[in-house]
Amino acid sequence: MKGLNPSLLSALLGSAALLSTLFASSALAGLLEKGRTQGLTAGIANEQPYAYIDTSGKTVGANVEILQAILSQLGISKIETPITEFGSLVPGLAAGRFDLIGAGLFINPARCKVIGYSNPVTRSGGAFIVKAGNPLNLHSLKDVAANAKARLATQPGSNQVQEAKDSGITTGNVVLLDKDTDALAALQAGRVDVVYFPDAEIINLVKKANDPGIERALPFEQIPDADGKPTWNYHAYGLPKNDPEFTQAFNEQLAKLRASGELLKILQKYGYTENELPPVDITAEQRCNR
Repeated sequence: MKGLNPSLLSALLGSAALLSTLFASSALAGLLEKGRTQGLTAGIANEQPYAYIDTSGKTVGANVEILQAILSQLGISKIETPITEFGSLVPGLAAGRFDLIGAGLFINPARCKVIGYSNPVTRSGGAFIVKAGNPLNLHSLKDVAANAKARLATQPGSNQVQEAKDSGITTGNVVLLDKDTDALAALQAGRVDVVYFPDAEIINLVKKANDPGIERALPFEQIPDADGKPTWNYHAYGLPKNDPEFTQAFNEQLAKLRASGELLKILQKYGYTENELPPVDITAEQRCNR
């Protein structure tokens, strides 16, 4: 085997060092630099009204529009939105399959140990869908827990699973289905007695189903906090845990979007009201450390 010409070897080593520096610089730059040069990947779960594929094949939804508005102000215009099951969103972000999560995702301390969050975008309570007339008279999680025959459907990996458990609903009476539409179909088929999701999602499901055989359970008693007041959950974007520069820039643009009134305008297109806006002083850090 012939040896390499010394000048050629020197050039190759220099090129390798340069490439190594470039790759290291790119890694250190984080999502701001990656987004501006390559674009970002935001995992979604194809759920209305958060992020979903419409009849034309376009990715739409409140979370998608808000995300586009924020990232455009950061100089990021290319966003890929691969669809996955809801329960795969957090593991996917933690494993680096997504750059961020573009779906409706509640902030909770357990997830905070694995991923980062933006500050809250909306707040949400829970809600039920039941058969017309609410034959089992279910108006709270406590009502479900008190009825040994009542079967509740919700989504694996969601806050609702833990809330059902904390309310005393037995594991055998909680039916986990990957999609909210599957949960609704189970109710319509009589396989479960109640569907439990965030209120915005429940409103959309009932509207889309247009089925006189089901209804939203009203009134609905929210889970009380330590002071007996209704507990709110807070939706946010899932972000990398160790990219403070991106998180700070993202939150700054989110705050500007809200202050301008544009955030509420986007949300109203999808059935939200001003009541769903979180208090301005609620942060992801507060919710993670509660």
